[in-house]
Amino acid sequence: MNHVPGHTRIAQICTQTPGVTQRSLSLREAVSEYLGYLNTVSRRSPATISAYRADLRRLTTYLGQDIEDLHTLTPPLIERWMASMRHLSAATVRRSLNALSGLFRWAVRFGYATTNPVDLVDRPKKKRRIEPCPTRDEVAALLRAARGHAECAALLALATSGLRRSELLSLKWEDIDLGSRTMRIRGKGDKDRQVLIFEELLASLYAMRPDQGFPQSGSALRGRQGRPLQMSTLNRWLKCWLRRAGIIAPYTLHSLRRFAAKSWLDLGLNIRQVQLLLGHESLETTILYLNYSFEEIQRTAAKFSLHVALGDCL
Repeated sequence: MNHVPGHTRIAQICTQTPGVTQRSLSLREAVSEYLGYLNTVSRRSPATISAYRADLRRLTTYLGQDIEDLHTLTPPLIERWMASMRHLSAATVRRSLNALSGLFRWAVRFGYATTNPVDLVDRPKKKRRIEPCPTRDEVAALLRAARGHAECAALLALATSGLRRSELLSLKWEDIDLGSRTMRIRGKGDKDRQVLIFEELLASLYAMRPDQGFPQSGSALRGRQGRPLQMSTLNRWLKCWLRRAGIIAPYTLHSLRRFAAKSWLDLGLNIRQVQLLLGHESLETTILYLNYSFEEIQRTAAKFSLHVALGDCL
């Protein structure tokens, strides 16, 4: 079987009629072509492609040899592969199945398979874990613990504008419009969105610019040596903020993004607006993302009075 280079194959399959079998593909060929498709056509993020590559490699390793025809992958075989992953977390197994399911959807679309066998496989149930979210007082304490304009701006970009860690690190001055108080963010899959700059972050950005010589372009967040901020530095900053603020809760940088989302709801934004600001493709993702713990509900309920809600009925 002659191998066709990935970019050539993608050009070919885009001209084929979906649903009509053109030729068979071995599993290894299908994985290679599918990952190329995700990169050049679907424009999925490098992190997603890397995770799917690892998941599909896990399947080829389990099989021990290449499969010459995708039809050989039957639901019972896939279930045995699942059983071999019992030592892994349910989330990892689900992601592996998602990767394989995506490969088969691609294969069915372009005629390399007729059905998706993963549809007939029961997936492990997902345990909903409510991630910790800091309170307003805790975020205020973290902000007091920050040192310098860059640290303050980084914290506020996460906690008020809801940036992801990778989005914060890739933020450039040319994407920041201080006049309109907006930032253009390149999120997952190179998808752009606009986010708001609230008053506190705006002040930090204005204060930070002179430190860098009033730049018009280049990385907005920089370390003390003037170099673009790295993930290791950002993680170290968070540990310092937590230690100085005396906070022992297991908060992460992502916890600050969740804080931003919940704060937007408190400000009166609806769930659809929160979804757009977060850059979620699915509204369901946003709803799950905003899971509230019982303690959070208690804190919110304590602010209200039944006498206020029911008026003269009491």
